[in-house]
Amino acid sequence: MDDLLDQTNLLHKLISIPKDFDSNENNKKVIAKKSVRASEKNQWKHSKRGSLTNVSKDGFTLEAPSRYDSWAPGDPTDGDYVGYGNTKASLKIDNENWQEYDRLAFKINTKCSEVINPNIIFEIHNDGKQKIPDQYNREGYHVINLINNCEKTYFLNISDLPREKITEIGFSYEINGSYMDIPGEYKVELKNISLQKVLDVTPTHGWEPNKISYSHDGYQNDERKVAIVSADDSNVEFSIIDAETKNTVLNKKIKNLSNGLGNFKILDFSDFDQSGIYQIKLGDKITAPFKIGTYEDIWVKSIPKVLNFIYGERCGYPVLGIHGTCHEDVIAKKDGKTISYNGGWHDAGDLSQQLIHSAEATQALFRIANATDNQKLSERLLEEGNWGLDFIFKTDFGNGFHATSAGVSRWTDNMIGTMDDALARVHDNPYENFLLSSILADISQQKIIGQDMKKRLEQLSVSYFEIALKRFKQAPYEKEPIMWEHTYNTSKAIYNATIVIAAGNCYSVTKNEKYLSTVIEFMNRMINCQESKGLELFDGTILKGMFYRDASHKVLQHFNHQAREMLFAQAFSTALKLPISDVLRDIWKYRARDYGAYLLYLRKFTYPYPMISSGVYLDSENTDKESFDVQHLLIDDSAYSEYETQLKAGVQISKHAYVRRFPVWFSFRGNDSVILSTANSAAIMGRLLKNEELMNLANAQLRWIIGNNPFDQSLMFGEGNNYQQEYSNSSGDMVGELPVGIETKDDEDVPYWPQFNNATYKEVWIVAATKWLSTVSELIK
Repeated sequence: MDDLLDQTNLLHKLISIPKDFDSNENNKKVIAKKSVRASEKNQWKHSKRGSLTNVSKDGFTLEAPSRYDSWAPGDPTDGDYVGYGNTKASLKIDNENWQEYDRLAFKINTKCSEVINPNIIFEIHNDGKQKIPDQYNREGYHVINLINNCEKTYFLNISDLPREKITEIGFSYEINGSYMDIPGEYKVELKNISLQKVLDVTPTHGWEPNKISYSHDGYQNDERKVAIVSADDSNVEFSIIDAETKNTVLNKKIKNLSNGLGNFKILDFSDFDQSGIYQIKLGDKITAPFKIGTYEDIWVKSIPKVLNFIYGERCGYPVLGIHGTCHEDVIAKKDGKTISYNGGWHDAGDLSQQLIHSAEATQALFRIANATDNQKLSERLLEEGNWGLDFIFKTDFGNGFHATSAGVSRWTDNMIGTMDDALARVHDNPYENFLLSSILADISQQKIIGQDMKKRLEQLSVSYFEIALKRFKQAPYEKEPIMWEHTYNTSKAIYNATIVIAAGNCYSVTKNEKYLSTVIEFMNRMINCQESKGLELFDGTILKGMFYRDASHKVLQHFNHQAREMLFAQAFSTALKLPISDVLRDIWKYRARDYGAYLLYLRKFTYPYPMISSGVYLDSENTDKESFDVQHLLIDDSAYSEYETQLKAGVQISKHAYVRRFPVWFSFRGNDSVILSTANSAAIMGRLLKNEELMNLANAQLRWIIGNNPFDQSLMFGEGNNYQQEYSNSSGDMVGELPVGIETKDDEDVPYWPQFNNATYKEVWIVAATKWLSTVSELIK
């Protein structure tokens, strides 16, 4: 790891992208092929901005300037979440059946100038039984990050797409500016489009493992260590070999497993706990090396890679290899004052900005800096964390008002007063102040914080808390004013937990006993939202410990995109460290044990995979429209009936309750944030209750992301092996990036991980990176 830090000047230069990361798809054997060509009847047509030149049966050149001085027709006049338009080439297809083929190939010569991350969007339309694009415009679109000044053949796995009646394909580009607003040009030459049938199609759907499903980075010494192969595998035993000497250290019989997920063969080597670097050998197949050791042995090398991604997302700062100083003309205004709303980190694959997400990333950076023993890495994490603090400070307008978010999908010209300026939202919502208070007070208590900064953070955290509490008493549980604020789905239960954490931290830094009274009040409110009596299940057991969204117990707390499950655990942990009565301590600890037991209960529905289920759902939750609409954004009325369909795809555990392995979701899909939030919660509860099973449950979620999933694929770009390009359309590929996560197809409850890059499931997201670091810090500290 020190070599990596030295090579990148302590991560002030981005880690180089592996050159052969997509070699698996490139090397497949083609056994049938068919050209896709224009005809006299159906020719390539241009639409929107830019131009289409050099048109032939076999291809075209698509061109556009890097920006325009007007918004495209139909785009919002304020430029919210848009670039400078789109340039597109499309080809009508005569209802052709492409089911015989499972891959598309095309050659692109990229000749762009001053374009940050040139890319191209492929789209495909099917008018058969299942329509694509789907109603949310997620399925059927794929964004490829191109290599400039390079001609390359790109391959696209379409094996799980409906394609029995193809009516159109298209290639387009979202025009989104240039490097430092230097005049530039987008230009790509595309030709030789073909349909292909390959010998070994990469699976993208279902629980059956592709090759050997194992944790690419490794396993903790005393946890359950399981790898998974298809039930069709003919081997009856497997070996663990020393990666250096190639000596066999363990031979074991393979176990057969049949359960609700399907039929599998299980490679269980849990009883081998000797630290070292090993490989799994199964017949003529052998895995890449992985570690057996402590949590720190396994995960510490992922930290600089995730930091690399976070650094690459810096806003307002020139990142060598991506962009110059940016977004100085994204501005926020309040009471005659104006600031440039740049700083912190871009939120995702686009260039939007969220104060709360940057604040949560800041907290994670200070926590991991405090947890790691590597001095070089700790200092670099501390530096990045201070970049986040700077953003929090500069966006404070006083009296509880903060510049909170901005919807930006373009590189602007940095000149205030021109047409491409963006206006950030400014709010004084009490929830944001409670959350900011808890974050800043927590950072102030990390041992690596200097005294001057510690004092500043303590003063701000107390100030934010007092402002929030005053406003809260006037309008309890006030909702965010706009859905684009990423705390919009906050329930009363989560709200209560946040107040407990903030008040507890204020007590820790002031020792003022008035904060203890607030902790007691809102801790009691929080546990009033918890199931204490218990649901009687079909198997005769009683399930309790889970939280509802409020004290009415009508809708259970679960997450489908934005996820802050860990706040329950933080509330328990914070409250139980304070000087409270023995009676309260006993009650709260009993409730904490119930909550921990609930988290462990969710494990069994996904075995043999380590991914935790998303939670328990009641069949009546879709009747609570107010709750439903804040949980599920950008939906139509069909979502209310689809809710029932999705529940029935899960596991019914009682007359009115179901477990969903993946969340109920609609437009926003991908569960990295959901499982990592739960992992963070499990790790905190494991430490609080001295429960190693909960610690291992947290660790298991990291294993799922780094390869121990049905696709034998690491979701972290540049870590583990067999990773794919993700949806990072603005800044391009970055080592350490994490996507929103594995999704499901339609209303199913099985994993779906297509090669297609699109929001939200494949979109890189600062939130997933934040929760990764938070979970690792809890495991290794």
